[in-house]
Amino acid sequence: MIEHLRKYTGLIIIVVALLFVGLAFFGDNANLGQSNRNDPPVISVDGTTYTYSDLQKGGSSARRLTMSLFLMELLQATDAFSMGDDAQADQRFFVNRLILKQARDEFGVHPSDEEVADSRASIRIFSNPTTGGFDQESYNNVVKNLGSLGMTEQDMLELLRDNLAVRKLSAIIGGGLAADPKLATEQTASNDQQVSIQLARVPLSKFQESIKPTDEELKAAWETTKDKYQTERRVKVSHVIVKPKYPEPAKEDAPKLPDAVTEEAKKAAEKEAADKKAKEEAELAVEKRKVDTALADLVDIFIDDLDKSEGNDFEKLATDNGWPFATTEMFARTAVPPELSMNLRSSSNPRPVADLIFNLKLGGEPMTRFTDALLIPDGGYLIARLDEEEPVREKTFEEAKEEVRTDFIAKASGEALKKDADEKAAKIREGLAAGKSFTDIAKELGLEPKAHGPFKATDKLEGEADVTTLFQTASLVDPGSLADPVLRPDGSLFVFVEKRELVEDPARAARAQAAAENMSRSLQRDAFSAWIKDKFDSTRIEQLSAP
Repeated sequence: MIEHLRKYTGLIIIVVALLFVGLAFFGDNANLGQSNRNDPPVISVDGTTYTYSDLQKGGSSARRLTMSLFLMELLQATDAFSMGDDAQADQRFFVNRLILKQARDEFGVHPSDEEVADSRASIRIFSNPTTGGFDQESYNNVVKNLGSLGMTEQDMLELLRDNLAVRKLSAIIGGGLAADPKLATEQTASNDQQVSIQLARVPLSKFQESIKPTDEELKAAWETTKDKYQTERRVKVSHVIVKPKYPEPAKEDAPKLPDAVTEEAKKAAEKEAADKKAKEEAELAVEKRKVDTALADLVDIFIDDLDKSEGNDFEKLATDNGWPFATTEMFARTAVPPELSMNLRSSSNPRPVADLIFNLKLGGEPMTRFTDALLIPDGGYLIARLDEEEPVREKTFEEAKEEVRTDFIAKASGEALKKDADEKAAKIREGLAAGKSFTDIAKELGLEPKAHGPFKATDKLEGEADVTTLFQTASLVDPGSLADPVLRPDGSLFVFVEKRELVEDPARAARAQAAAENMSRSLQRDAFSAWIKDKFDSTRIEQLSAP
């Protein structure tokens, strides 16, 4: 209802566009989208052109939905895993899905509807939060909100089908690859160890406190890295936020009964009150739907009138509707005004409204300065217009000085920490070779040794937040030896291994076999990713205009 075909903006729904992708890819005479000047061709893939809406739906919207569904195999294969807005990732996803569709036809890989249904049942956002099983209501809620992405249920199911196809194509293209069972057995056994260690730490703060750079040193560092220090883009926007005015629910008075009343009378009164409440709630829900529909129609008319005026009547149209019109001061993405600090009303893609505001651009067609009518919480809508912007620029030295200082100290203290760790490790090894104990050597170096163990990878240790690192560091070191120093964000860590022993487990062989199978599947996925990357690199991609 609120989706519109508008010049260069929004998530434009063009139903027929992707129906031709499988046939048009690598074709010679396809020219999709060129007949509509409001939906211009923006990209050519091996001679086939695709419009802005093709790329928006098949790239940006489809990739975000794929991430929401957590279809990691498809994201890995298309080299499109990237958080937030990423136009290059969107384009890679779009082109690689074209390649994937061609590969499905070439190798005859067509996942069935039954396989898609089984896959759908395993998607986390479709599951019941209590039972963990597939929940039809959760699924329906996601489907209901696909329109905010310009997509349909069939588009979503096709993503599931592509994800299944990646698994099958990986097995075909990487079918000759298999993990070494011996390596899987060794890795499984390594994880089944328990170790006893002593450890000592040197905090990074010891070096940070001693580093006090001069302004000359900071300026010299800034001169070589000044392009790293950028101001934030800031924008000024005008906006309309309109919310439905629902009827107030009827106030309930608890039924008053005489003190001397039978249980049957109480139950009858309670049932009557419950029935009354249910009827009132149903009637209220009907009235709310009427209000929602009426508001949506008004917003539709508002957008149409705004489009006809090429955006010039924004404030007048808002005033005529009695809707609040406001203009912000300049603000950066990290300092969004409270009234705009909200997410879209979407269960599948609750993006921050500010993301869409900061996608707006000045110049070009007038309506590119406007957002669509964005669905926001509490049944409301938001329409924003970009009025002014301060583009990103390099900071002056004075503006960047404190950031430069922080980076200078971080680099210098990190280098000092590593030098100190290497020197201490050499002295510890010399002392161990001379027959001294780790405890005595550590104390001579001003360290405080601490013993732990025996423990396994899954155990918890008092005072240690990262047991995994301690275990992995010790798991491949001979008893009586010092592991290589571990450099961490907060300092260096010295791990001396006292003992390592294998815990008996009759299920180890089965787990080793499962590990080998997982390693084989990983090798196959990597092979398929390399294959599709080679296809992508040889594909002729031409940017026709800025999307």
